[in-house]
Amino acid sequence: METIIEFLSDKDGNEPVLDLIKDIRSKVNSDSDMMQLFKFIMRGLEFLEAHGLGAIEKYFIDETESGKPYTIQLVKELRNHVPLLEFRVNWKNAGAFRCLFFEHRTENMQLLLMVNAVLKQTTYSPEFERIAVEAERLYHDFRKNPEQYINLKGAEQYD
Repeated sequence: METIIEFLSDKDGNEPVLDLIKDIRSKVNSDSDMMQLFKFIMRGLEFLEAHGLGAIEKYFIDETESGKPYTIQLVKELRNHVPLLEFRVNWKNAGAFRCLFFEHRTENMQLLLMVNAVLKQTTYSPEFERIAVEAERLYHDFRKNPEQYINLKGAEQYD
């Protein structure tokens, strides 16, 4: 089954996940921790697209720019916000990148719909909890009316 990652727009037409990734990217020239975080996010998204939700059962193994090993469970289910999933990357002083998403299957495709993301500096984050509640609402709205969020023309739209 092919896996496609889609970044959903909010009600204002912004793409919150891509906006945060772009913000992190804008800091890579002046902050080596942000550079490393950005690289792990990009490689992690490639890993997620290659493995789909099978990534839940796998560890992402990579190397830092200095050659040291880096291992993380990239995807976890959110126990308090089922059926949301969390794409996770941590790096030292840069923080913990957390992206909330959910799955939608169509034909022989697995769409991973990225809803919102934060860069946390502490374990508990009110901002993370806020976007989790919003993402849960969006998920339930999506289930009622997926055409409002994605084009359901099928796999040919991705060719």
